[in-house]
Amino acid sequence: MNKSYFDGLNKKLFDSIPNSSKRILELGCANGRLGSTYKHLNEGVHWTGVDNSSTALEKAKDVLDHVIQVDLNRESLLSIFEKKHFDTIVIGDLLEHIVKPDKLLDELFELTTDTGKIVCCLPNMSHLSVVQKIITGDITYDEMGLLDKTHLRLYSPASAFKLFLDSQWLPNLKDQYRTNLQESQFLRGILHASNSLGVPTKTALKNLGLYQMIIECTKSIDIISQQPIKMSLSVVVPVTRQWELNENIMKSPGLKEINAEIIPISNAKTAHEAYEEGRKRAKNDWILFAHQDLYLPQGAGNLIISNLSALGLFESPPPIGFAGIDAGFKKAGLLIDRTALFSYPSSNHAISIDECAVLLHRNSRVKIDSNLGWHTWATDLCLQAAIKEDIENARILRIPLFHNSLNDYSLPDAYHSSARTLKEKYPEFNRIETLCGAIV
Repeated sequence: MNKSYFDGLNKKLFDSIPNSSKRILELGCANGRLGSTYKHLNEGVHWTGVDNSSTALEKAKDVLDHVIQVDLNRESLLSIFEKKHFDTIVIGDLLEHIVKPDKLLDELFELTTDTGKIVCCLPNMSHLSVVQKIITGDITYDEMGLLDKTHLRLYSPASAFKLFLDSQWLPNLKDQYRTNLQESQFLRGILHASNSLGVPTKTALKNLGLYQMIIECTKSIDIISQQPIKMSLSVVVPVTRQWELNENIMKSPGLKEINAEIIPISNAKTAHEAYEEGRKRAKNDWILFAHQDLYLPQGAGNLIISNLSALGLFESPPPIGFAGIDAGFKKAGLLIDRTALFSYPSSNHAISIDECAVLLHRNSRVKIDSNLGWHTWATDLCLQAAIKEDIENARILRIPLFHNSLNDYSLPDAYHSSARTLKEKYPEFNRIETLCGAIV
């Protein structure tokens, strides 16, 4: 093993460790440089290092509080450490070497306090240099780098985030290492291919230049009812890119765990048209109207059903969302949006809902307005509920959903047209607040 492998200090990973950490477990501690540097700058820290190299641990034991040799592909950490013992887990360039990373992340959930965190560094295998090797048909592994010959798992931002979510961790891209992409005929060709898949140039460049991800995770500790609830959902999904549907909605363990009925709708011209067609075909009373790029991780389906059951039976069931604005003009809900964690309290008085996912009862008295096209219609549902005295207020739940969007954060002309239509529909409101900004 190259000596510099053990002697290096990952500065961005180091900077992502919370200053408040007191009991830290580092997986892949090498010679202990990261931990010793942190301990030198922060008093009262107990740092435990784990590694599979006895040579590295001989040095680490002199600078860390406790070290232990563990083969994480063979041994369980639960047999070594007490549950809820650590407040921070540091994982530097290790998960790509683990055969069953999901099992390891499940164990780390048990070993950390309720406010525990993971800070992790992972390589991005959708970097331009790897794409080039794949296209040339030669993905020979290297001694070091993205295609290190000891890597067992390949990660991209989306696959990494799904992995963490399925183990009840809420990921956020804290920092990143990037490379400068040199203008070339090959890069232009890749961008052209990306555009043909519906991936905007800005989005493609952001991913192709990403070399390593520094991911910070907090725990998702929402309690799921242990009582079996005989209830499911119908999921209505407007589809424009079948591959995007296949990688997200169709692979969502949260939908599989509740045996959700998935109803793809093609060629719809408006959200109203897509939803009404799906509602006619739906077998269940509650309908999740969702984007094709939505991923529901393990546990999310059960949590939705548990929340719907707890809400009871309404004479006029309200629209329910997962991210939006409440009546206090504050953000509400829980959503992992691309690589950013959106985490705020739930709300029983939503005035705007993001359209990526909305729950509607088939008997709901609020209706999607066909004049709004594909935008702002969920905010309109909230306003409909707010001005009708016999309808419950729209709600926003806290459910860990992953919005695996490809857009470049720019608002299309269709959005602005829809926003103008919505403002004309409600002249009594001086401002209509949405997550995309105020409509005035």
